[in-house]
Amino acid sequence: MSTIGTTLKEPRVFAHDAIALSDLDYPQNTIATLTIVDGGNNYTAGIVHSRAITGGGSGAEITIAVGAGIVTGATIAAGDGGINYTVGDQLTVSQSGSDEDCILQVASITAAPAWALGDPITPMPDNFDTVPYWNEKTAYTYTTSLVGNPGPHQTPGPGAALYIGAAMDITVINEAGTEVEYKGVAAGSFLPVSVLSVVATDPTGGTELDDILVLF
Repeated sequence: MSTIGTTLKEPRVFAHDAIALSDLDYPQNTIATLTIVDGGNNYTAGIVHSRAITGGGSGAEITIAVGAGIVTGATIAAGDGGINYTVGDQLTVSQSGSDEDCILQVASITAAPAWALGDPITPMPDNFDTVPYWNEKTAYTYTTSLVGNPGPHQTPGPGAALYIGAAMDITVINEAGTEVEYKGVAAGSFLPVSVLSVVATDPTGGTELDDILVLF
């Protein structure tokens, strides 16, 4: 077999970095409230995508109220506050037919919760832009069986291998988007598959996320 063939078939257990699942920080700083800097022109009420003008935030979707084509109110669409925003960041919203951009400013943010089972191991990058022409072929989208956090979730991929520090059964989302349970994984072993997320572990006891290292 050629050197290239051997490399491609090598299990992905040689990494540049590792971090415990419990230490992953996703999502980060979602928008809580907004103020209007400029109401724009020729908008219609509804949910619209946003694009950052300043700052590194991305992904927020906004519900706008409109009077005479001008945006008069802006709130976060349920569950779509984006990531990586800071107070004072400015963004605009895109809508077909508008001829003068509405400009909004982040008035307050919601601090990031801890990483949760089912969240992407690798979140979308800071410059992810949800405008309609974004090329979604560069990302992976998946759903999970988790009640309360089923998704769909999106991650730029590829996935990561895992180091398992305690004996357990573990359910993951493979890079193919399939949810699979690996039974009887031994303590101190590697799971050399490309994993987008961890969905469940058994036994559970609150420390298992410290026992699993994500290898990048």
